[in-house]
Amino acid sequence: MPMLEWFGSMPRLELAEPWWILLLPLLALAAWFRAWLERAGRASAILFPALERLKDSGFAAPRWLHQLPQWLRWSAVVLSVLALSGPYLLFRQTEAESKGIDVMLALDISESMLQSDFGGKSRLDAAREVARSFVLRRSNDRIGLVVFRGKGYTQCPLTLDHEVLAMLLDRLSSGVIQEDGTAIGSAILIAVNRLKVSESLHKVLLLVTDGENNTGEIGPATAAGIAARSGIRIYVIDAGFNVVKERSDQSAESSTHPQKDGESLQGIARTTGGGYFRVEDPAAFDETIRAIDRLEKKRLAGPVMEHRSGLFFQLLLLALVLLFFEAVLSNTRLLRIP
Repeated sequence: MPMLEWFGSMPRLELAEPWWILLLPLLALAAWFRAWLERAGRASAILFPALERLKDSGFAAPRWLHQLPQWLRWSAVVLSVLALSGPYLLFRQTEAESKGIDVMLALDISESMLQSDFGGKSRLDAAREVARSFVLRRSNDRIGLVVFRGKGYTQCPLTLDHEVLAMLLDRLSSGVIQEDGTAIGSAILIAVNRLKVSESLHKVLLLVTDGENNTGEIGPATAAGIAARSGIRIYVIDAGFNVVKERSDQSAESSTHPQKDGESLQGIARTTGGGYFRVEDPAAFDETIRAIDRLEKKRLAGPVMEHRSGLFFQLLLLALVLLFFEAVLSNTRLLRIP
């Protein structure tokens, strides 16, 4: 599917005046006829009495170089015919794809995200790497970053400067916030406030967390309701993996708490019309982000805009350049005698 999507996004080459292409077979026939005359010895020529002496003196060019001027000449003629046919590249995009969407990343940097699950890589490292890749792929989208722990704050407002955002992700650490806990509701509200002032019709929040909301002035359900009323979809990535936390209290209530937390995160996504994804290991992060990317592209269906980029002047300029080099070579190093 990704390969098919890549081919589908490629521009298409079309011709405004395709009838000019009919000249190409005639040009090919003329080139063949000229070559036949030369092989048959019927081409016009002037006999030069001391030709072998000039060749021995190093005036003769290699055979492949000898043919270069006529190849340049014929290439210029072909490019001129192609230019007359009016070629252009046709780009097809929906309005939302061409203008992009607004995306806020809300990244949990609490103590539990530092847990190493596989190969010494922490959950935060895995999330940071995939988020960086996601940011650099979305060239048309404005993307911002909210980080949270016991409280949250905006690390980067919505921006098209993805290189700066990627740099901030690289330098991100859990120590930028000292308060312990996981304030999911507060993080959602901060991101929603950033997105509410946006004029974009498509607003998305990617929430990455491995914990339960246990602090903050607003609950996740309330914050999700505000997001839904603002037309913001929330995609929740549950980065808890399959690690079972050891708890000193093995009561029935504590043993079912992780399930309740998962239901809470699913409720956030369900309320806003987004989606809930539980990643099984760090390698699943990237595929999850790509799945969200595909979901958003499907939502962007709408009026298709066509952009045409003409190639007439580029082809004509290239033909003139080839003719220039052909003239220079034919009158200097590759001057024909006779």
